Amino acid sequence: MIGIRALPLKYRLPLIHGGLEAIALTRIPAWPKRDDLRAGSLLVSGFFNESLGIGRAGRMTADALEAAGYAVERHDIRPAFKHILDQKAVLPGDNSGVWLIHANAPEVLVALMAHDPLQWSQRYRIGYWAWETPKAPAQWVRMAKWLHEIWVPSTFVRDALIVAFEANGQTGLSERVRVMPHPLLTLATSDRARFGLREDRCEALSLFDVKSSPARKNPWAAIEAWLAAFPEPTGKAALTLKVSGMDAATETRLNSLIGGRDDIRLFTERLSDADMDRFTVSFDVLLSLHRSEGFGLALLEAMAAGVAVIATDWSGNTDFLKSDNGYPVPYELIPLDDPDGPYSAVKRERAQYWAEPDIQTAAHMLREIVYDPGIHVDKARVARLTPAVLNRAWSADALEVMPFNQWLLQNP
Repeated sequence: MIGIRALPLKYRLPLIHGGLEAIALTRIPAWPKRDDLRAGSLLVSGFFNESLGIGRAGRMTADALEAAGYAVERHDIRPAFKHILDQKAVLPGDNSGVWLIHANAPEVLVALMAHDPLQWSQRYRIGYWAWETPKAPAQWVRMAKWLHEIWVPSTFVRDALIVAFEANGQTGLSERVRVMPHPLLTLATSDRARFGLREDRCEALSLFDVKSSPARKNPWAAIEAWLAAFPEPTGKAALTLKVSGMDAATETRLNSLIGGRDDIRLFTERLSDADMDRFTVSFDVLLSLHRSEGFGLALLEAMAAGVAVIATDWSGNTDFLKSDNGYPVPYELIPLDDPDGPYSAVKRERAQYWAEPDIQTAAHMLREIVYDPGIHVDKARVARLTPAVLNRAWSADALEVMPFNQWLLQNP
């Protein structure tokens, strides 16, 4: 019998989420219906031991809270997935304080179901969610009722939740949503030699994870823009496509578009967090012709190093990518279509769409940067200052006035 992990995402995710919802229907009626919160410690749960983007983001959140003076107890949430049925997962500490779960709504549901409510019912609960279409799923609305706050990385995600709340008659939940951009506290250093990059040419990067939906990340557009910018290879520039989770179908399609060009390479080496940081900032250009981003953390990391970022001017990255610090690419909105990825289950409706970037404009930007690198000097200066602006949300002064503090026995 074929295991569920072997199924394509468009079949696997509905089965998983449908199963979770079925179990939840038997559990939720027994959950406590009123708050009886008690002050205690700060527990942050996340995928701390994994190299996934959501794991990295969770570690950054914990780091930022600690930098602001909070005593954080870190808790890896992955083992809880084995206890959805028996509810024998164990949370650190007693049933009190603040529980910040850095995971999306389906994983928050797992966290609550895997632990007996006697472990979490008296904790002030915060979820940290991200979503990449203009309307979040209805299941997320139901999950939001069990959280006191929902932190999101961008105004785009905030608006997607609010649209979903309003569509499901739960406008009051909108008050629980708070924009908390991913905090970027440490900066990586370039190491071009480690990654085979040359000093005598402009090195461009486009990166994506197959599991994050190729249709959304849209690497095909990056190749098309490169070929439009440089119909023939030039010794002045090269493009690296960093692909995580490469499969045969994706590799075949990429190679077909590349057509044997020696100025375009596929890079599939699995990198540690530290190496991935160094990798991104070792390039001169980051090209992201995505159709949607909940935030765009790789873009911000590149900007912090002064890398020229060319990216679609839509969705989460518009909070920080502007014409004075980067190269926003115009677009047209098109109906959402993700035939084989994680958004294949999204209901087809007018509220669900994403962006198609302008290939020719992106190609023009590439040519400008390659043939006149001096044009990026002023933008790079502003780009390096951008993370500090976003980090203000995580300053001690900004955090100390937030509601969760009243449920902590020890404040900074």
